[in-house]
Amino acid sequence: MLRVPRAVPIVAAAPAVRAGPAVPAVPLSSAVLDELSEVLFAPLPRSDQRVKGGLYLRGLIAAEGRRSIRNIAAQVGGPELAQSLHHFIASSTWDWEPVSRALQRHADNELRFNAWVVHALPVPRRGRHAVGVWGMANDASVPVRWSLLRCGEEAAECIAAAALVRDPSSIGPRPVVLDIPGVDLRPVFDRYTRAGAPLLAAVPANLPVLERAPGRGGRSLPAARLLQLNRMLRRPAEWTEAQSRTVRQSLVAGVRVEWAGHSLLLVGEWGPGQQQPARCWLTNLTATPLGVLLRLGKLTRRVEQDIARSASHVGAVDDYEGRSSDGWHRHMTLTAAAHVAQVVAAARARVRPWTHCMASMEQRIGHAL
Repeated sequence: MLRVPRAVPIVAAAPAVRAGPAVPAVPLSSAVLDELSEVLFAPLPRSDQRVKGGLYLRGLIAAEGRRSIRNIAAQVGGPELAQSLHHFIASSTWDWEPVSRALQRHADNELRFNAWVVHALPVPRRGRHAVGVWGMANDASVPVRWSLLRCGEEAAECIAAAALVRDPSSIGPRPVVLDIPGVDLRPVFDRYTRAGAPLLAAVPANLPVLERAPGRGGRSLPAARLLQLNRMLRRPAEWTEAQSRTVRQSLVAGVRVEWAGHSLLLVGEWGPGQQQPARCWLTNLTATPLGVLLRLGKLTRRVEQDIARSASHVGAVDDYEGRSSDGWHRHMTLTAAAHVAQVVAAARARVRPWTHCMASMEQRIGHAL
């Protein structure tokens, strides 16, 4: 019989919610974890699976160093629990897809995402790439889904599928920002065009694109060269540095192009004193202001910095020691949930509960009388 340890508040250093200095340790109460566990593990058919899911989530947050199953088990029940948790992750039959979808809905309801970022990380021990889908709010970013993809030709189609976020918003789909070097973007834009979904994707400077300018008839040129020929269109635009929160300014220009059968906007950014564009993007958001597109493109920097910070809080993509792909996906789904739990706790800590506001008001009124 599985013995469940008595729930106690966990104090954990939450990942930085703002892209700047790390926030102080935030009390991660059992209420936050219980609420998240109830949402995540409702799709699991058996009660013992739901209990083990909650234990694994707590162990991920409480553990330090490498998030091995032995280390996780030691935080929530002792070494004797390791075999049970290993079976739950590596050999059990529960499907992580419904859990991932529940996590996305819960995180979106709590943090109110404005955009999605798709980012890839190498997993050296497996010879693959971990592709994460991150929800981006005004002052927070969290992973809501991880996929493990083989390197090679099939990666483009898999990334296209991973990138096409199941967007639960009632106000319409939010833009997806994609920056994965070396991937063929044709199937990605094909899928997004069919789905009517907004996409902004970083492209190499030498990508051939066909200019669609009145009176020029269309000519195929490398992206950076075409932008340089149209540098008279550049306009200043402001964006915020992810780490320092410093407001910076770049020059940005947009040129209408055709690429892979799609009518798109080619966007370029120039830093101070630069003669050639530093970065290039293609997007189907052809009517969106260039300053907004530039700030969307910069979201990948926030994700890169949050990934670096989160490794010490919830572990890295290469922590899972099992061999099965299913086990890796289950582990990473719960790792993403642990990340969300800490960021949600930090976000709630910044908002004073209504009862506290009323008590403070009553105290001020009492002093005034």
